[in-house]
Amino acid sequence: MAIFKDTPDDWQRLDYTIFQNGWSNLYWQQDILDNDIDWFNTEKFEVIEFDCTKWNNHKTLHKDLKNKLKFPDHYGNNLNALNDCLSDIEMNDVGLVVVLRHFQFLDKKIAHSLLDIFANNSRRHILFGNRLLTLIQVDNRNYEIDDVGACSVSWR
Repeated sequence: MAIFKDTPDDWQRLDYTIFQNGWSNLYWQQDILDNDIDWFNTEKFEVIEFDCTKWNNHKTLHKDLKNKLKFPDHYGNNLNALNDCLSDIEMNDVGLVVVLRHFQFLDKKIAHSLLDIFANNSRRHILFGNRLLTLIQVDNRNYEIDDVGACSVSWR
């Protein structure tokens, strides 16, 4: 079953506008991000936020992901385990939005790997009618990231 209808009302939905261009959106302006998070909350999405300034090493990054995303105790604390656990993550009936604040503090290679993993899993989940979106906030409007999941990440 399709998660959207081909109607003007659905075309105006925030989740629709993000999915039509990929699985992620990049934000520089806090007010736009906050408004979008409010929209997702109003629509009953589960919203989980991360402060990437706290991810000063792999251990901290994976501990935070494990705790907030409620991964099992056997989570392997590496990117392969993240991919595995995201593929099995439970979502409410509407969907899950992961917000990554201050994303520019991450090493570019790790940042890109994380976004690719989230995009891959978003693509997998949407096949079953589940919505997984990633909102990426940066403090530098000149921040650039390579294409994610073979799609460019659009500004909002």
